[in-house]
Amino acid sequence: MPRKVLGRYERRILRVLAEVLVPLDRLSPDMEPLIERVNDTLCRFPWIRRLAWRFFLLVFEWLGILYCGQCRPMSFMNADMRRRYIDFFRHTRWLVTRGLIRGLEGMVFVNYYSLPQVERRLGYSRQFKPAGSSPQFPVANLVRDFPSEDVSVEADVCVIGSGAGGACVAMSLAQAGRSVALIEEGDFLGAKDFGQDAVTMSKMLFREAGSIITLGYPPIFTVTGCCVGGTTVVNSGTSFRTPDRIFHWWSERFGLTTWSPERMELYYQRAEELLELELAKEEVQGRSGKVFAQGLEKLGGKLQPLQRSAPGCSGSGVCFLGCPTNAKKSLHLNVIPLALQAGARLYARCRVERIKFRRHHVDAVVARFVDPVTGVRGPRLVVRPRAVVVSCGTLHTPVLLSRSGVPNFSGQRGRNLSLHPVARVVALMDEEVRGWEGIPQGYYSDVLADEGITLEGVFLPPAFTAGSVLSVGQEHREVMSNYSRLAMFGMMVADTSRGRVINGPTGHTIVFYNVNRRDLSRIQKGIAFLVKTFFAAGAKKVFTCIYSLPVVTREQGASTVARLKIRSKDFELQAFHPLGTCRMGADPREAVLDPSGRVYGLDNLFVADGSIFPTPLEINPQTTIMAAALKIADHINREHL
Repeated sequence: MPRKVLGRYERRILRVLAEVLVPLDRLSPDMEPLIERVNDTLCRFPWIRRLAWRFFLLVFEWLGILYCGQCRPMSFMNADMRRRYIDFFRHTRWLVTRGLIRGLEGMVFVNYYSLPQVERRLGYSRQFKPAGSSPQFPVANLVRDFPSEDVSVEADVCVIGSGAGGACVAMSLAQAGRSVALIEEGDFLGAKDFGQDAVTMSKMLFREAGSIITLGYPPIFTVTGCCVGGTTVVNSGTSFRTPDRIFHWWSERFGLTTWSPERMELYYQRAEELLELELAKEEVQGRSGKVFAQGLEKLGGKLQPLQRSAPGCSGSGVCFLGCPTNAKKSLHLNVIPLALQAGARLYARCRVERIKFRRHHVDAVVARFVDPVTGVRGPRLVVRPRAVVVSCGTLHTPVLLSRSGVPNFSGQRGRNLSLHPVARVVALMDEEVRGWEGIPQGYYSDVLADEGITLEGVFLPPAFTAGSVLSVGQEHREVMSNYSRLAMFGMMVADTSRGRVINGPTGHTIVFYNVNRRDLSRIQKGIAFLVKTFFAAGAKKVFTCIYSLPVVTREQGASTVARLKIRSKDFELQAFHPLGTCRMGADPREAVLDPSGRVYGLDNLFVADGSIFPTPLEINPQTTIMAAALKIADHINREHL
């Protein structure tokens, strides 16, 4: 992987752009550390995305010759003209040009506000209690060093992916006495690796450094983990059970009669025991959530503590960047060690290239060892199993199946994507909040649940907060200088919109998704409610994710948001719960998998991850994915081995 992505001219453009976005003062660090961080971040992008980002940088530079008769590139304009040029891009209604500048802005803000000297100026500090004990397992069963030559192994089951689904399948089958080969593209990381700045951790833990973005109206940033334990390492540990009515609907509409709440009860119990669930304790709740709670109580509502897989949590405040104290029971701390203790063999830093099958039977999985930091490719690993379980996640499982030429009789593979779109607002308070101290997602409210909206707490480190504020220059610096007085809260929509995942020409996942009018209306209503609640809590200003209304003052009030005529491209959204791209169903004409999780057309290929669910779960999905994986594993052990 190249260590020098940006050339001299590109660095000049970036430096000039950064000086407009983040105006320097006498205490500001030099821009060179920022440029080096951007360069290092680009190194973790797939080559096609690296190329696209550099192309956008040059396009932005040379479109300057068309601006107001300047006939000169952006970096050669005077400072005042540069600011006006950037404002023109930021306020345009053209989604492509606005997306271009937001992509460049985001890269600058995230990397600048992750610099240690900048974090210190904001008063932000990371202080963690000593890590709890790490799990014990036979070291020989973890393979993460490149072998000297190609490796060929036989196993009863090959599991691809070690997230919530794959880890549970591997553990269940290994404990049943089956030989299991578990393959994971990411590295095996632990508490000693966590606790660093947001950008460093993003490059280490997130797939493509957290740069996956959907194509559609609006573009949505979608984050998934790429490490042993998968996204369970980078979530907040929130645990819900899927409402019974959803299982009943699956039975009625998709013929999933074996997925009744009664039949899922045992598997939920097993999953919850592994997670060691408990309600978030009041003493480690973040102050940001408590501020929101005060406002909600004035409106007649009440926040409830979330059930989390974090017994003994000390409120480190960085749950989604890996728990540095081992309090959050991500699956690399419990389920995967149990699988290794039972004899499973884990091949980390190993990427599956293809699943080979003959007629209706899979006979081999071909993978290659790859260093996730440098991209250096090593020898091949060939597994010859009796059964294969794909657990690569909703965005990548259908791509692997497609790349392997697996039959798609229904034509539904990669379709029916739901995301649970997420929006958040940032409030400026009079008093110090110091929202990074405590659990960032410890509270929730179902006050809008009847409309498919769940309110959940959130607080972000400076790097990600900066990328969320839709302003630049001196205005942006003023917001960030008050970082210790900011509070945040978020909302999640059970979407009726559907998207699609395809295998791109370069072998990378391409995600298409448009927010429909119904979901658009609910997102707007949810944001208006968040704004209203923060004003009830005493906020001076609230910063939204709406381009046409980035700041709401107390005088304007939340009704301004509710009355606004908004189109889908006016939002900046995120998503953390992709589901549905290989849905189950009793009818092979409309489903990819049968009710046992087996791929239609092949007798020994199964899927166990978030892609199997026919509809959104309306809640954080980890516990349901784990329960479903345990159910599928029981079926495989009983019927196919």
